[in-house]
Amino acid sequence: MREARLPALEKWLARADLSRVPGRGAYAWLAEASALPSPPPYAAVALAGEAEPREGPWMRADPVHLRINRDLVSLYDASTLDLSTGEAEVLAAALQALFKDDDLEFVVPAPERWYVRIPGDMPVTTPLDQAVGRDIFGLLPNGGSLNWRSFMTEAQMVLSNHDVNARREVAGQPAVNSVWFWGEGTCPPNVVLPFDRVVAGEPFARGLARLGGVPAVNVPGTLAELPPTPKDKDTLVVLDDLVRPFRRGDPEAWLAIARSLDERWFASLGDVARQSGGLRLILPGEKDTVVATLAPSTRWRMLRTRKSVSHHA
Repeated sequence: MREARLPALEKWLARADLSRVPGRGAYAWLAEASALPSPPPYAAVALAGEAEPREGPWMRADPVHLRINRDLVSLYDASTLDLSTGEAEVLAAALQALFKDDDLEFVVPAPERWYVRIPGDMPVTTPLDQAVGRDIFGLLPNGGSLNWRSFMTEAQMVLSNHDVNARREVAGQPAVNSVWFWGEGTCPPNVVLPFDRVVAGEPFARGLARLGGVPAVNVPGTLAELPPTPKDKDTLVVLDDLVRPFRRGDPEAWLAIARSLDERWFASLGDVARQSGGLRLILPGEKDTVVATLAPSTRWRMLRTRKSVSHHA
């Protein structure tokens, strides 16, 4: 596929002041901005955003598909599974029965997002977005009070032999043959969020809003539909529409959504910068995060050369 061109976003990136900060991915940037401990308790915060804050140590236990490719085992996340709510609940119930004597508690608020409360010390894990598409050897949970590698092996055996996966195989769907444990931690008692409002559907961002005591609202269809931010207040908007097609390896869907975002959100950034006194675009990448600051005066930098978005990656 030819290099994607997004005219509106390219225009404002050309006129903005650009900088880079360490940290890979949106989760890492949000955690750093909210001064969360290291490693950030991704699971506990996201669960607070999906339901309510829960006591105890929590991890994500997300359904995944492991595929053997010659001498390595690659991980594919739930964006490739099209898992139904019923399938997710039945499979999670099988894991709950398997680990009932180990005091693990599974919670499934959404088909693609599973959580587990664990006893004892927590292991060191690898975030899902850093494991997708990679060989999982060397990325498995390490340490803690429980034998997590043994747990993963037992979980894989139960899931692989489950009737749900037998039916999925007949239907030509990939098997839910493992879970990925990550995001360990307990819910922080309070979060100092540097925003006065969060506009997001993504659970981690909504969890930060709840724990930080600021309102969280759903993402509207266009930037024009977003209620203006009051003077001297900051709004965080999380647009995660591109995550699923990226992880599915669907460049055509990715490009279609990217062009739609360019028209519905990025074309009006200049007006927002003028009305609000400025804004920042946060573009998480594979190695670091690009921060594009657009002040009212920078809107007039019309002679700057526009470059493709991939140039800034």
